[in-house]
Amino acid sequence: MKKALLLLFTSSILWAQNIPELFNTNWYISQMVIGGQTTITPVMDFTVQPSTFAVVSGNNVFTSKYFNVSGIGITFSTIDDTFMKSNSGSCTIADYSGTNMTAVQGYDQKNCDFYGLPSIGNAFSYEIVPNGSGKTLIVTNISNGNKIYYNSFILRTKENETKSAFSVFPNPVKESLTIDNLGNGLSVKVFNMLGQLMYEGKTTDRKIKIDAQKFSTGEYILTIQNHKSYKFIKE
Repeated sequence: MKKALLLLFTSSILWAQNIPELFNTNWYISQMVIGGQTTITPVMDFTVQPSTFAVVSGNNVFTSKYFNVSGIGITFSTIDDTFMKSNSGSCTIADYSGTNMTAVQGYDQKNCDFYGLPSIGNAFSYEIVPNGSGKTLIVTNISNGNKIYYNSFILRTKENETKSAFSVFPNPVKESLTIDNLGNGLSVKVFNMLGQLMYEGKTTDRKIKIDAQKFSTGEYILTIQNHKSYKFIKE
């Protein structure tokens, strides 16, 4: 009986610790897995704004942001890392007509549908995992297994590669990824979207080349000592 009470108490503490982390972090949408198909957040002409958990008029609300904003009221479970949809929710209807229009519009609609289509009372699980120097939030629709991933930092993409102090090419990559214009002896790591370390090395001659042939297709996080994290895609 004591062991059971201790386990319940410990689980409650862990649950209580996760809630503030959700509310105190800005989450940036990074990819979706819908019907078993993974789609990485398409590059667009606007900076992705953070998705956030907030309290509005005494009610918990989550807003998932890409170009448009999908928002729902939520009620947290008191026993595990899940929340239930507590109202019908809403999604803004601004029309995107910029670069990469077809991909952006399709992804935008999936973001709206992920939270808008499920009925009130539908349960979503959430998991926070380490991701290099940050963390990743994974929200899963329990009824169908669809997922959306959010990172705790904005990932660099093609549109702002030129602003980086270093060069990364090619991106997307098929075989070898080269990082140039770096200091020597800097720690370089690659993580997948689950926060698992896929590569670790150090720069020499102001650059480093990473063999990406064994990486699975998808999105990865490149972390370089004294630099911001960087996203690249393995084709």
